[in-house]
Amino acid sequence: MPISSKCYISGLFSAILLLTACDHTPPDHRAPVTLPVYTKGDARKGATIYKEACGQCHQLNAGLNKKGPQLMNIYGAPAAQLKDYTYSEGLAQSGWVWNAETLDPYIADAQKAMPNSKMLSDPMPDINERTDLIAYLSTLRAAAPVVENNKNNS
Repeated sequence: MPISSKCYISGLFSAILLLTACDHTPPDHRAPVTLPVYTKGDARKGATIYKEACGQCHQLNAGLNKKGPQLMNIYGAPAAQLKDYTYSEGLAQSGWVWNAETLDPYIADAQKAMPNSKMLSDPMPDINERTDLIAYLSTLRAAAPVVENNKNNS
C-alpha cells in the first residue's frame, strides 16, 4: 500500500475518532513522584542506558505503552498501576513500590526477581549501569496530562 494511502487512512481514522469521542478518556498515568531524586548514580549516563536498553519497549508519555508500560513517574509508584497496560499476574499481585530496592533486582534479572515476568530483557549484571539507570528513572517526573472536556460541543 502506498504511503499516501496509509496517511489518508490514518487521517480519516483520526477524524472519525475525534468526531465520535465527545467524552475523551485521558491516558492513564501515575501520580507525581514524591520520593527525592536517587543520587547514588549518574542520571545522564542512565539516560543513555535507558535509550539503549529500555527505549525499544518503554515510552515516557502517558498513554503510549509499547511492549512494556510507559515509565513516566515510575519512581516511587506502586507496581502494575496503569489501567491501560496488562501486567503479569505476579507483578500485579506483588505489592511492590518501584524504588531503588525493587528496581535494582528487577533490572538485574527480571525473570529471577519476578518469575513469569512479561519483561524479557537481557539481564543487566553491571551494578553501576543499574544504579545510573535507576538515577535516571527517578528524574522522570511529569504532571498528570490535561484533557479538555468537550461535552458542550457534542
